[in-house]
Amino acid sequence: MSLTIDILLLFIIIFILTIVQSVFGVGLLLFGTPTLLLLDYSFIETLSCLTPCSIMVSSLQVHSKWNQIKLYRFNVFYYLLPMVVIGLLIILYIPVINIYLIIGLMLLLNSFVRLLPSLNESIGNFLAKNFKIGMAIIGLIHGLTNLGGAPLVAITNSIFNKKITIQSNIAYAYLTMALVQVLILIITDEFIFNVIVLFLPFFSGLVYFSVGKYAFDNINELFYKNLMTFFILLYGLFMIYNSF
Repeated sequence: MSLTIDILLLFIIIFILTIVQSVFGVGLLLFGTPTLLLLDYSFIETLSCLTPCSIMVSSLQVHSKWNQIKLYRFNVFYYLLPMVVIGLLIILYIPVINIYLIIGLMLLLNSFVRLLPSLNESIGNFLAKNFKIGMAIIGLIHGLTNLGGAPLVAITNSIFNKKITIQSNIAYAYLTMALVQVLILIITDEFIFNVIVLFLPFFSGLVYFSVGKYAFDNINELFYKNLMTFFILLYGLFMIYNSF
């Protein structure tokens, strides 16, 4: 594949996943990570391409819906972000097991749970009662794999009912995690700076304003939840297949 085609494909991926993140609050990292890894990007290259885009979209979402963010506003700093730091440092400096297989299985489990209302409600109640532990687990998963979006969606859906509240709180948590990831990569001199990486977040912002906001405003609650379940199931299968 030529360099020009590689760059074009990267922009197409960013375009599609920016729209997904505009609707769900997650997408660029949750779905972009396995996609770029499949295309032979390294984990560091993947983080360098995706996290600035995620920061851009999440910042725009949070700015317009700040009044929807209350429970997560300070709790992410106590329970979520310290574990993101630990997880990312582990993946940078210590060899780990096949975490992608584990997360793939978790995504499949999550999608099946979402398809069973009674089970989903029971687990949702459990997660709501153990919110602090759940946030810490999400942080560690995200630091290790960049894929904390799925359990973040599960917990947030368990706590809130309206899509605007769900999306804004997910976006806020996603924003803080991505900022911490970029900060750690810069401190450890791992972040990859180039023209493409610097331009991508502005492209994401343009896509958000031109397409993403319209997509979010025009999707109904039921379709929103069902489509998210489909994406989680699809990428769970995708990750398991590519873990071998």
